Amino acid sequence: MTKPKRLKKTELKEFEKRLIKERERILKGIQYDSGQIAVTQTEASGDLSAYSNHMADQGTETARREISSQILSQQRETLFEIDLALRKIAQGNYGICENCGKPIEKRRLKILPQARRCIKCASR
Repeated sequence: MTKPKRLKKTELKEFEKRLIKERERILKGIQYDSGQIAVTQTEASGDLSAYSNHMADQGTETARREISSQILSQQRETLFEIDLALRKIAQGNYGICENCGKPIEKRRLKILPQARRCIKCASR
């Protein structure tokens, strides 16, 4: 099997564009999800009366908020990974496996441009 080669400058620019675009998309998602979590159940339903909500409705709302919170956490983690990849591009060490130091295959980077490890090290 042939050894993967380092990325060309044009390829690095293309990965950088993709990462920036994905970063913007995730930031919008984080902003939206944060707003959704901040909205109280009463505000969300539009019912501003003093009557308490049914327990089942409160449970559903709590579950919805927990799921939104988990999604928000995943988005923040992905944002961290993207920012790290962008720093690596700027520093000249993008596409290098953090474990073994070998170049990460282009196929993997095309699927997951913020990948930090080659397939072999990631599957361990």
